[in-house]
Amino acid sequence: MSARLVSLLVVLVAVPAFSQQPCLSQRINQRIDSREQRISQIASEPTPAELDAKALRLQAIQRDAEELSGLSASVQSDLQQLGKGLLAKDLDARLKKMEKLSKRLRQELEQ
Repeated sequence: MSARLVSLLVVLVAVPAFSQQPCLSQRINQRIDSREQRISQIASEPTPAELDAKALRLQAIQRDAEELSGLSASVQSDLQQLGKGLLAKDLDARLKKMEKLSKRLRQELEQ
């Protein structure tokens, strides 16, 4: 009789324990939802190629800005010389280059 009593106790303890666990379909749905969240997070992150393109673009902008700054300084000194009656030979070319650089920078910053 003790074997029957032990098996009855095991059944009585096991049934409530199994009924307290969420059903299988709920667990599957939870896993699917969590995986979909992870996929959406991964999809929203920029790829290494996009990061490289952005870094290259920023480097080009910085390089153009530095070149524009250098040209501006040299043109300003040439304009001071112009006040003394001396005209720099390549002043026109540098002014055109400044114009092109400033247009390119403006377009890059608008994007």
